Amino acid sequence: MSMINEYGLTPQQENFAQKVVSGETLSDAYRASYKTGRMTAKTIHEAASRVAADSKVAARLRMMQAAAAEIATLKAGDILREVKALALADVGGIMNEDGSFRRLHELPKELRRAVAYFDIDKDGVIKYRFWSKLDALEKAMKHIGLYEQDNRQKADPLRELLDSLGGAVIGVSSGKPRRAGER
Repeated sequence: MSMINEYGLTPQQENFAQKVVSGETLSDAYRASYKTGRMTAKTIHEAASRVAADSKVAARLRMMQAAAAEIATLKAGDILREVKALALADVGGIMNEDGSFRRLHELPKELRRAVAYFDIDKDGVIKYRFWSKLDALEKAMKHIGLYEQDNRQKADPLRELLDSLGGAVIGVSSGKPRRAGER
């Protein structure tokens, strides 16, 4: 007798769902979860479709896919907060009032985000390396559209030339043949 898990699935159904969420096709997930030795490819496909359509299996698939998406997806807001922290980091915060360096755990959270490398050598010398502030600022500028605004302000040499001529363009043919002495 099969044991049912907390989601109401048999071990085969749970394994099937795990395989599907990990990227297997329905048929391959079915082959990995059930005995299919004497089944045709068509029969396996039909059986896999039935298992996937089962309400409990479908609910489990949605649950696992949502969890996987949450883990695998960085939210845009999170990324922008990190870029902002790097762009606005004040590296002066690495110093104590007496001029000595603070250790990493003593830094404010916002400044710790900007630290790319931290080391204390055998003599107790503290070394910090920070992520590039310029890179963070460029990414922030791209996000808020400052590059597009700048690009619109840049001159288009051909447009400037045509505008400077004020409509008095000489030598442009209308496509009609000219008569002798005609301009």
